[in-house]
Amino acid sequence: MMSDYQVPTARVTSSERRGFEVSIDDEPGISLFAFHGSLNKRIADLNDQTWAADIIGKDKDGRWTYTNRDVELKDGDVIYYWTTVRYNGRDYHRMNQSAGF
Repeated sequence: MMSDYQVPTARVTSSERRGFEVSIDDEPGISLFAFHGSLNKRIADLNDQTWAADIIGKDKDGRWTYTNRDVELKDGDVIYYWTTVRYNGRDYHRMNQSAGF
């Protein structure tokens, strides 16, 4: 039986162009949030990424958040990414996402 579960849309933010955060709201049943991304390069397959991280707990604001404090973003930069959520023990993906700066 297929689930109708949809991975929440991620919020991508950056302050001062130094680093960025990708996060989703918490929902009952979520036990993992994973972020896979690349700067200024479209992701062609699931192994084609610069950053990959599994987030196994919510932050102080109750969101599932990936934080990168290393990359310096410039005007026109684009982060291409996909996310995974483990919901009730099964993994679900939201592919082909992007955020421009």
